[in-house]
Amino acid sequence: MKVLGCFLILFAFGVVAGTPNKPFITFKNNLQEIKLYPSTQTDIYSSNLELDFYLNYKLIAQIDKRKAHNVEPIAASQILAENAHSTTVLVSPEKTHFLSVYEQLKQLSSVVNVQPDFAIVHQYVQTEHTSKNILKAQKVALLHSPQCISSYRPKRIAIIDHGMSLSEPALSTFNVLLEYDADRQQLLSKTEVTRGHGSMVANVIASNLQSHTIEQGVPAAELVTIQQASTLNSAMILAFSVSQKMQVDVINSSWTLPFVSELLANVIRDGLTEGGISYIIVSAGNHAQDACVSNKLSLIKGVTTVGALSFDGTIAPFSNYGRCVDVYAPGVFSKKEQGSNFTIHGTSSAAAWVTGEVSHLLGCGLTNNEIKLNNNY
Repeated sequence: MKVLGCFLILFAFGVVAGTPNKPFITFKNNLQEIKLYPSTQTDIYSSNLELDFYLNYKLIAQIDKRKAHNVEPIAASQILAENAHSTTVLVSPEKTHFLSVYEQLKQLSSVVNVQPDFAIVHQYVQTEHTSKNILKAQKVALLHSPQCISSYRPKRIAIIDHGMSLSEPALSTFNVLLEYDADRQQLLSKTEVTRGHGSMVANVIASNLQSHTIEQGVPAAELVTIQQASTLNSAMILAFSVSQKMQVDVINSSWTLPFVSELLANVIRDGLTEGGISYIIVSAGNHAQDACVSNKLSLIKGVTTVGALSFDGTIAPFSNYGRCVDVYAPGVFSKKEQGSNFTIHGTSSAAAWVTGEVSHLLGCGLTNNEIKLNNNY
């Protein structure tokens, strides 16, 4: 009897595993219910998805323009993205009012969906090599490059990445239109840019474009660079929204996301269907896993997902793979010249190569149907 009594006391205080603790917040994503639970780390929440979420205690709401709405009296808000039918806003309540504001927004008939602003905090278990049998079973789709059908007209590319210094001579082939920081929501000054992953991606794109014969004096492409290091959902939505407002033709992003908010997915789809964007090109990821599982960006209809090839033309052992990968391209890029000496490995390099190739083909006057880069998913 004493043992049973002790067990009941321990169970009541949560020492013995029973039903999960009450979630801090529950929200909907593509009809799925996401539950976030407090953890021992400040502002980090575990979830029923086996992913950890960082919260900044802001909210993102998609609002139907056709219905009257009045978000401002509830909390300060700013527009992140908009189309003909809806507006996506970032709502910034006092931290102590975060949950109450969330509940108020849920009750508004004009609010299509509301979610906490978040970034995924997640450590992948790296698989060093994918089974050769799995790789052999994969269909290796390659990008075929038809001939130009007209004189070359530079297209506009957006790179969403981090560490993007464009000071080196090789990148002078770009006509840079905008350098923007989506995390801080401001233009970048020349003193604020640093060389990093984004610079290497830009180098691969530039190298691909320069490998084609382009009229002397004509820039290979117009360029919009968007610094986005936090992977906060609000910053990613803003990055794609700014790209669309800048009327880019191609967007390149190297982020590998194990979870994608439907609010972000809606902005991406809108850019492709209504925003005039021809291609959104993302890297499949370097986790040697099924891209459909490892990178949820690959599930968005219209997004082009790129895997990496080894030198021998087979799928690189580090590359994500599967039906969500639309095309494979060289996964290693080396550059050795005065002022620049580096090698970039991975699906980021492959996606950058495809970005350059697609930009060139569009500049030659080819349509999406003629380029024949199909979305497999």
